[in-house]
Amino acid sequence: MAVSSTKRRTTVTLPVATLRAMKRLASRRNVHLNVIMNEALEEGLRQQMAVERAQEFVERMGRAFGGLTEEELLMVNGIYLAEK
Repeated sequence: MAVSSTKRRTTVTLPVATLRAMKRLASRRNVHLNVIMNEALEEGLRQQMAVERAQEFVERMGRAFGGLTEEELLMVNGIYLAEK
């Protein structure tokens, strides 16, 4: 069996319950197990990357605006407090 140059074989160790759930889903969808595993991995990676991007953004904003007071931060965000 030839393996595409864009894909590699590997061995993974999964909890039994996870493997069973993946097999059931593959069976219900009438697809190979590797399709379910690829989709799950890709979605997990997308979510993790989104979390990391959000964390990086918050860190950059903290460095950029770290010296401002709370009132100044509100002004940067376009929120202006009315005079009392």
